[in-house]
Formats: sequence, C-alpha cells, structure tokens
Amino acid sequence: MRKIKRFLGVAAVLLGATVMGSGAAVAETTEDCSMPKQLADLVEGAVSPSACAFITKQTEFGAMRSDTPEAREARVRLYGTIFAADGTLAESGGAAPIQGRANIENNLRTLLGAFPTFRFTPVKIVVNGDAVFYEAANEAVIHGRMVRYPAVYRVVLGDGEVTQGRRYHDRTEWFRPVENDGLRELFAGIGDNCPRPGPAFTGPGLTAPVTDPVCHLAYLGRLSGAMTDVRLAPDQAAAGPRTKFQEYRGTVRAKGRTIDFGMVVGTGSGPLRYYFDTLPLSYDDAETAALFTKLLTGAAPLAR
Repeated sequence: MRKIKRFLGVAAVLLGATVMGSGAAVAETTEDCSMPKQLADLVEGAVSPSACAFITKQTEFGAMRSDTPEAREARVRLYGTIFAADGTLAESGGAAPIQGRANIENNLRTLLGAFPTFRFTPVKIVVNGDAVFYEAANEAVIHGRMVRYPAVYRVVLGDGEVTQGRRYHDRTEWFRPVENDGLRELFAGIGDNCPRPGPAFTGPGLTAPVTDPVCHLAYLGRLSGAMTDVRLAPDQAAAGPRTKFQEYRGTVRAKGRTIDFGMVVGTGSGPLRYYFDTLPLSYDDAETAALFTKLLTGAAPLAR
C-alpha cells in the first residue's frame, strides 16, 4: 500500500473524502468561444479559444458515424485537425506515443475499421489553461455485442491544436466479446461483498460504484500487487467549482517488463473515479498483440 499512497497522495483523497465546492459549474468563456449549448453545464474552468476549439471538435468527433468508408474517412480527417502536425497521442499504459498527425490518423483509421460504431458523449470537461480533461462515456459494438466503458482524454494545447494527447481508459473492455468473458480480471470479486458505508469510488473492473472503505483498500492493494518499481509522479491537473482531475505519469514494471503508465483520478460531487488501463498489467506484449489480432480481424460491422 505504501507505493500506492506515494503516487496518489494523502489517504483522505484515496478514500474519496475530497469533494469540491458546491458553486455553479458554468464555464468562463471568451467572446470567441461558441461551444454547443448542450455542453454549457458540463464545462468548468476558464475556456480559451484554443480550449473551445478542441472541446467543440472532440464532441463533434465523438458523435460522428463511421459505418461507410466515406463517413469513416471524414471522421479521421476531422480528428486529424485536432492535432498539431507534430503532436503526439498515447494510451495510459503500454506502447510509446504515436508521433505526428499522419500516424495518429492512421491509428484511428485502423480502430474505426475494426469497430465503426465507436462513439462517445461528454460527461465532464475541466479546463486549466492549456490543459483540458475531457471525461466521456464510450461505446462500440464489438463482435456483435455493445461494449460501454468510461474514459478521460487529457490534452495539452498549443496554438489551437493538441500538442500532447493521452487516452485514459481500460482497453481490456475491448476484448471482452473477443474472449467470451474469459479475460484475466485484475479486480475480480473486489466489489462482490462490500456492505460498509463510506465515500463511493469506481474504476476499471467495477460495474458500479463501491462505498466500502475496506473494499477500496483491497482495490488499491490489488493494483499495487500488479506492479513493481513504481515511479509515478503528478503531471497535469485541472480543477473547477465542482470537479478536479489529477494525472499521474511515469513508469512501472509489470508482466516482466517496464512500461510507461499513468492514471487520472477524478474527484467531485459524485464518486471518486480512477482511470487507467489494466491491459498491460494483466497481459505481456506478445499476449496483447494476439488479442489485438483477434480484435482487428473479427469485429462486427455496424448493425443496420
């Protein structure tokens, strides 16, 4: 437990005791910002023109369809305009960042080709200068089965474009239909018997928020047990009247290799929320490659 506390801060935060103030969550926008009206109550912080442009395009991208080659390519092109020509995009755990707009577009083209039904809707967006945390509810039909999972997209902006993007979500969820529920579950059984009251939390591997502090400690203990040589430190953060996001980045050793790893912790008026990827903690590189081969060659097309 000591290494978990080192990178997530004081125990009160770990147990969900931190709650932001109860003030209104209306974003402070500039005259140059014309975000969709449906985002007004979801955005917190001072929204610059650059942040406004990112939030607007990200939301449009999340709602687009990609069930035809033409629609998919239009979606890829829009996504490319979000990034700087030399921008980077990384997952929360595993491989090195994707370098450059063209490579980022190719990565998205591959994923949308595998599951064209992928889309998301915004849940909460918090802006801190050039840093934006975009919390979303994701879904996709994979092998004929609807898969839903939460995510946080953390970006750093420069001159109106994303110079550094990171996706915080549990990619293990993508493979649930592929493996017919035979996945390795890092947190199996953690939420099965949690009767005690306490601050609620949720995270990868949980189907509903858990309120039992003993189960919370067990959850963090399971995460700690999957890692060695943990070297994580606070990175970007953003706080609004009701919501705060804190990012932690660095390296850990898991499944016999050292990997880049990170997580986002969200606090606010609801449950404390952990966002990270269990895939590289449960599968080594060869096993992960085999899973992706199954995913990219057998995902179901959009149901009409």
